[in-house]
Amino acid sequence: MPESTHTIENLMKVCLSIVTGSASADNDPGTPFTFIYGVGPSGISPFEKALFGKGVGDRIRLDMAPTDYCETVGHLELPLGEPTGIISPVSLQVTITDVTRAPDREVVKAMAAGGSCSDCGCGCGGH
Repeated sequence: MPESTHTIENLMKVCLSIVTGSASADNDPGTPFTFIYGVGPSGISPFEKALFGKGVGDRIRLDMAPTDYCETVGHLELPLGEPTGIISPVSLQVTITDVTRAPDREVVKAMAAGGSCSDCGCGCGGH
């Protein structure tokens, strides 16, 4: 399979490896997470803003107070938390593992899932 040369922008399928807390991204392979960039019902989250323009192999670190986690990841809180178990970390170390054009079907699915929360607008289904 050819290596991706895309950078992260709207409606791209983004694959990440995420390490939380004080673990070193060099020693921990991280938790895989995939999402469609830019489909949140309330716009682009601070987490997504930090990823914009990055490409495969790039790394970012986000430090935050545990109380700021929901605001930082926005509509990705539930999709990130359910499969990975990540809940209110003080830091996220993120490595971009793949960036591709998202198929239309996946974009529609992500948009539909993101509009499911009526309480806070983050797509979580209610806290």
